[in-house]
Amino acid sequence: MTRIVEFAEFGQPEVLKLVERELPQPGPGEVRMAIEAIGLNRADAMLRVDQYIETPQLPSKLGYDAAGTVEAVGDGVTNVAVGDKVLTIPAFSQAKYGVYGEAAIVPANALWPWPDELAAEAAASVGVQYTTVYFGLKSVGKLSDGETALLTAATGGVGFSAIEMAKQLGATVIATTRKREKAQMLLEAGADQVIVTSEEDLEARVHEITSGAGVQVVFDAIAGQTVPALLNSLGVGGRYVMYGILDNTDPTISMMPVLVKNITFSGYTVFAFTGYPEMGMAQQIEAVYEARDFLLPRLADGRLKPMVSETFSLDDVAAAHAALESNQQVGKIVLKVVE
Repeated sequence: MTRIVEFAEFGQPEVLKLVERELPQPGPGEVRMAIEAIGLNRADAMLRVDQYIETPQLPSKLGYDAAGTVEAVGDGVTNVAVGDKVLTIPAFSQAKYGVYGEAAIVPANALWPWPDELAAEAAASVGVQYTTVYFGLKSVGKLSDGETALLTAATGGVGFSAIEMAKQLGATVIATTRKREKAQMLLEAGADQVIVTSEEDLEARVHEITSGAGVQVVFDAIAGQTVPALLNSLGVGGRYVMYGILDNTDPTISMMPVLVKNITFSGYTVFAFTGYPEMGMAQQIEAVYEARDFLLPRLADGRLKPMVSETFSLDDVAAAHAALESNQQVGKIVLKVVE
């Protein structure tokens, strides 16, 4: 029997329960992996309260990010073998394949090699955040050397990774945070400028920093009422990439600046590239290979450094979710399965 996390009702973190289940042998194209560490994402909490892109059938699993070792492979699996150390990328329904537990069944095309240089906690912090920022900034935002990117809500796991990714692409980075005490952390992580949105006018500060030219790319996790200011912060030919909706209110947008400045507005989820078969999205295989070959060497040699904020035991999964939703973390919250 294997201990996994399930929830049988929607609600607060306390609905998450550790249960014992007999995991089956992996089916065609699937792998069973023994898990050492699990990275938490905002998407996990959204699934738990039924505010995610899918409504799960209860009881539901959850979770995308894990690091571990291949225990068994199903028919047709050729990219990994028993004994391989692997990490997961978000290429599946977390409700169906969720990785919260001592072991999990996952699609083989959701596995990348786990670089030896990374501890388990760091390896479990790679999948969602680094694929999200790679495809969002490079493929959708088309951020290039010499341009400037504005990154909102930058103190989460994806935010710090976005700073790293933008710098790897040769860009200047303006990061935002609501809290003054987090500004120095963003500067130390590589941001060139930080705007504290609770104290400063976002649009005015962007134009001051860029001498009125505006930024080329906005990579936004907030949406809502900040959208007009973010659009006005873009220069001519600017690209707005929305990858999250922390603010569910609908903004009122003046369309004339969008038209006059030739702005591109893109809603984006990483699954457009990594795949989500349950929602009809196939994996873009060559794009995923390119992302793997760009990211893994940089993770191995330290050019990219996953930031872990706090670790919890698997038994303390409810407390870990409470910490995730407190918005106090700087980086990734991780469940440690194997000490």
